[in-house]
Amino acid sequence: MVSADFDREFLARAGGAVAASTVVLTASFVGVVAFFTGSANGVGGRLPFYVLTMAVAFAATIFALDDPEADGSRVISATAGVTVASFVLVTLAGEGFVYAVRFPGKVLASNLLVYFAAAGLICTGLAYWALRHWREFTVDSAAEAEAGADAE
Repeated sequence: MVSADFDREFLARAGGAVAASTVVLTASFVGVVAFFTGSANGVGGRLPFYVLTMAVAFAATIFALDDPEADGSRVISATAGVTVASFVLVTLAGEGFVYAVRFPGKVLASNLLVYFAAAGLICTGLAYWALRHWREFTVDSAAEAEAGADAE
């Protein structure tokens, strides 16, 4: 049986992660609006900070995934994927926050923010599920490919 203290600790950590992820994803959706409406003025001045964040994500991911027993090509491809995703997410979220500060009436007056928050929460759940179950898909795919090659 799991103790109540563990449940509270887990729920606090999970709740914080879900809340933070949802806020960042909601800001990213607002950032998409900022780009599509042409309101992302001055992004060139903020770009170095987005690139720096991307570099931090690269270094953190490569150190976290590298293992002497790991396949190097999988490590570098996973790191590249995380790096690109981090850059896109940070850039969109950053521009979303800037847009919300510059045009709070446009962001808060419409129900669009509520829809974006709902979408952010759904994306958070999907990302959690995907991270927990990605091996099921890669192992099955590799096993099917191997079985197909053996059948020929």
